Amino acid sequence: MRSVQISRYSRGIPLLLALLGLLLIASQLLGRLDFWLYDSLTRANPFHQPDQNLIVVAIDEKSLSELGRWPWPRAYHAQLLDKLGGAHAVGFDIAIAEPSRDHPEADKHLANAIRRNGKVVGPVFPELQGGQLLETRPLPAMAAAMAALGHTDYERDEDGTIRRVYLRAGLGAPRYPSFAAAVRAVALGQRETIPPPQRPRPGQAWQRRDLAMVPFSSGPKPFHTVSYGDALARLPPSFFEDSIVLIGVTANGLGNQQPTPVSANNTGMPGVEIDAYMVHGLLTHQQIRPMPLLWESLLGALLLGLGDWLLSRRLRPRRLLTGYALASGATLLASASLLYFASLWAGGSVVAMLLLLSGTLRYVSGQAQLFSLAFTDSLTRLYNRRHFDEAFAHAFEQYRQRHKPLALIILDIDHFKKYNDHYGHYAGDEVLQKVARALRDGFRQKGQLVARLGGEEFGVLLTPSDAPQAFAAAERFLGQLAAMELPHSASPLGQVSCSIGVCACIPGPTDSTRSLFEQADQALYEAKRGGRNRVSLYHLPRDAGAKKNADDASALLD
Repeated sequence: MRSVQISRYSRGIPLLLALLGLLLIASQLLGRLDFWLYDSLTRANPFHQPDQNLIVVAIDEKSLSELGRWPWPRAYHAQLLDKLGGAHAVGFDIAIAEPSRDHPEADKHLANAIRRNGKVVGPVFPELQGGQLLETRPLPAMAAAMAALGHTDYERDEDGTIRRVYLRAGLGAPRYPSFAAAVRAVALGQRETIPPPQRPRPGQAWQRRDLAMVPFSSGPKPFHTVSYGDALARLPPSFFEDSIVLIGVTANGLGNQQPTPVSANNTGMPGVEIDAYMVHGLLTHQQIRPMPLLWESLLGALLLGLGDWLLSRRLRPRRLLTGYALASGATLLASASLLYFASLWAGGSVVAMLLLLSGTLRYVSGQAQLFSLAFTDSLTRLYNRRHFDEAFAHAFEQYRQRHKPLALIILDIDHFKKYNDHYGHYAGDEVLQKVARALRDGFRQKGQLVARLGGEEFGVLLTPSDAPQAFAAAERFLGQLAAMELPHSASPLGQVSCSIGVCACIPGPTDSTRSLFEQADQALYEAKRGGRNRVSLYHLPRDAGAKKNADDASALLD
């Protein structure tokens, strides 16, 4: 039996699942799941290799102890830039936006060093001053001497972590490439004209486009790091020849640490190292592009709907959970493959989660339906004899301990064989179903359990209930059945009727479910002998009652 045969009501689930996936992906309500997946995959990325020609010159604690407190004299920077003349490009990620007060000539000296180098890239970033958004650039003389300017504005996700960068951004218009893209362009000789400074205007926004993911990894860093002091005083110029050099702050306490998926001990990563990861990705064509949200949503909805439809129809019930788990894992594997081999980020965590959830629900639903089928009569949809016997035995022991009464009603449709002979077995099945519905409607209160015991015989267990209550309930049902006026021309009454036997007691030590069944059967046969279409209550014979009381007392004493 296939799962679709077990869960016919679930045919609309694939469409609902696709719509739910579309909503969750498009709204990014579960975006943190994709963050977690991306972080896990980037930390496990086995394909990043160190780049021998990418060097970070770090303004670190060692340099600060050697060269003094920050900021340093600009002559240091000029001397270092002259030393880096053989590099393919120099990313100078240090904001020098205000002129030197003590040594005005130092600004000109540094600008000349930048011009002599000819391959320096400077930073541009947005800054809020006095409620006005400004575009902060290097000093005009320095900016004019630089080969390019690039923005250092990285996008923070909802959890505050940096994973993405816009390849172009700027005040009023995305006029600048990202800092990493500008460094790459200079290194490859693909420079673009530096745009003029943007005059601030009220209401101007910082605009972005061309979103990309930063290709982080937790393995060996794809760049080499040297201390600024070593680069300035100890390393020869030949060390930097034919390299791409990024200069920036890495020392703690200088306010340049940013949270990333691979930050050690949650201390953050210096911005210059984030730039280095991005430069490496651009140079090695590992620039990761996120799939547009619309396409990601549509693809996720298609995978969910089609995947659930195929899996639910082709898998056997016992293999549902395993099949859906494998499909969920395959989705995550496909996401990792796209990231590692195609540099495309398509998410996938929501699809994997919903597939696994759907499979779990289908499996549980299927098992519940199988359980229900095992205890349900297929024709009348009432409980079958097996379930009735188990429930009766449990209730019997429970009420024996509580010393409370319970009742058993057994009813049999009168002249049912004649009905089948006259109307046919198909009509007989319909009558059984109608009587079953009437029983279900008549005994639907808590503690009332109805079952088909076999053939045209039905049983009702009433807990708690004494004899008068059970007899009255049986009489009411007899009246309800008569009011239905089901025709039965082969019966002396001309309509379908039944005979009912009722037995009630407080179970004693010597009582059993079998004895109660036998007593209800005796009452049923008494109703048959009395003319049918009536209720008969079992009465314990006087001498038998005295013997039963003595046996119960003896059992209690034992």
